[in-house]
Amino acid sequence: MPNRTKQLLPAGTPVRLVADVEQRDKYKRLLAYVYRTRDNLFVNLSLVRDGYAVPYTFPPNVAHTNEFVAAAADARNAGRGLWSACR
Repeated sequence: MPNRTKQLLPAGTPVRLVADVEQRDKYKRLLAYVYRTRDNLFVNLSLVRDGYAVPYTFPPNVAHTNEFVAAAADARNAGRGLWSACR
C-alpha cells in the first residue's frame, strides 16, 4: 500500500482533507477523506477500489461506508491489487 499511495500522492502533491462527524479518534489520529486537488481523485476510495486497502470504519464517521464496502468486494472478486496474491 505505501508504494501505491506514493504513486497517487508523490511528495508535495496538494490534497484536500474532508472530515466526517469526528476529526480525530480516541488516539488523537486525524480521520479524513483525502482528495487529490488537481483532479479531485478520492484517494481513500481509489486505494480500496484498486485492492490496496480495506475499509475500516470508525463510527460515527460512516459517510462513505457503503462505497468502500462495495469497492472492496469488487476488488477482491476481480483479484486486483493485493488480492491478486490470494487467488
